[in-house]
Amino acid sequence: MMLVRRGSLAVGLAIVALCSTAIGCGGAQPVRGEEVEGLDDEAFSTGLDRRDLQKMLSENMEALQKSAVIKRWESEQKPTVSVLPIRNETSEHVDSALQALISDIETTLTNAGHVRVISVQDQPELMEEVRRQYSDGFDRSQVARWGRQVGARYFVTGKVFSTDERHEGERRVQYYLFIKVLDAETSELLFQYKTSVTKALVR
Repeated sequence: MMLVRRGSLAVGLAIVALCSTAIGCGGAQPVRGEEVEGLDDEAFSTGLDRRDLQKMLSENMEALQKSAVIKRWESEQKPTVSVLPIRNETSEHVDSALQALISDIETTLTNAGHVRVISVQDQPELMEEVRRQYSDGFDRSQVARWGRQVGARYFVTGKVFSTDERHEGERRVQYYLFIKVLDAETSELLFQYKTSVTKALVR
């Protein structure tokens, strides 16, 4: 009799475990983006998502390609460029997404062919130092030393920040992405551009 009860308990626990995975019990089921039309386009919240970041970055990089900096780089016959971390000044937990943006910027610069890209991501100690500088307040006097350390003539970096408004149960959040180019020797700001996206909860 005890064996039967234990067997029934085991079956019951198995059913509960199966339901907890939300498969076959009426819950949400895992899907891939291509399986649901428009899944990657829908806004699930007012948070900053991959599509928002990609849109802003694309517009920034397009502006960079049309800027005077490109002509300067072409005249210098492919100078060296490194991409520093993108500073997160929002309340969003998007540090991993911003890390991915570094690779996206490096890819765009490499494929454009105007510069030689030296990846700072391969130097974790320097990346951590740069992040500490960001948290303590950016010190441009360190830029020249970083340039010598990695062999970069120019740096590309930026920041993302937001404004948040609420009114009568509605909410609007505006996100901004700045991308800028610095001369590693002089810390001179050679290019800066801002793009934005808006997310909202409306009735």
